[in-house]
Amino acid sequence: MIEIDLDGETAIVTGGAQGFGRGTAELLGRAGCDVVIADVQVEKGETAAEELREEGIETEFVECDVTDPAAAEALVEATVERFGSLEVLVNNAGGSTSDHFDDLDFDTWMDGVSLNLSGPFNCTKAAAPAMREHGNGRIVNISSMAGRNVTVHGNASYTATKWGLIGLSKHTARDLGPDVRVNALCPGGGPNGPLGRGVDRHDVANGVLLLVSDLAGYVDGTVLEVDGAGSLNARPDYLDKPPEEWPEWIKNQ
Repeated sequence: MIEIDLDGETAIVTGGAQGFGRGTAELLGRAGCDVVIADVQVEKGETAAEELREEGIETEFVECDVTDPAAAEALVEATVERFGSLEVLVNNAGGSTSDHFDDLDFDTWMDGVSLNLSGPFNCTKAAAPAMREHGNGRIVNISSMAGRNVTVHGNASYTATKWGLIGLSKHTARDLGPDVRVNALCPGGGPNGPLGRGVDRHDVANGVLLLVSDLAGYVDGTVLEVDGAGSLNARPDYLDKPPEEWPEWIKNQ
């Protein structure tokens, strides 16, 4: 059995107070990392940090608005001051409204750009010097299958920024190597996909753990899709019917 051992390393997980970030922080801690949870949700962040400490994981919570470059710099400074180094950054913080494009105003568009794209830029910019100091830095940007196609639940800003985050991942992988590896992870999928269920935080955490481990030591500037093949067409219902009952558009092919 191969075990992933990150003992002695330090990880920052933005948006780590809940959801994918919370699950990722927990799994990285169980693999040996000291963990810094960064979030704007103070009460949830402090609770998450306390829960991880109860598991024996060295954890700190830092309130951080990733859209503010100064806050991102302060986050990295606090991390290095507390734990001595920074090896892993998971840019997970993100979000969207559900506005149709007709109703999407410029301010809401820019809110998405600031959070989903500028946030990872700010944190990567702040973390890169600390990672280069020791080498073997790893950054995972949590994009979305919306960055491979289009969002179902969010707005156009979310789709555009998640595509952009993949581009940022590839560009920074080129510019920061060999001292820092950068990859993107795209969660997605749903019950209509081949695996019959939606993605959960454990699926995302497992993907992150793989990308930051030595098992992925030659994986850089790429995209890991964690969607249960949900982007593939599920088996059409009409195939369970006799051919004479198939839709007209199929019979005419």
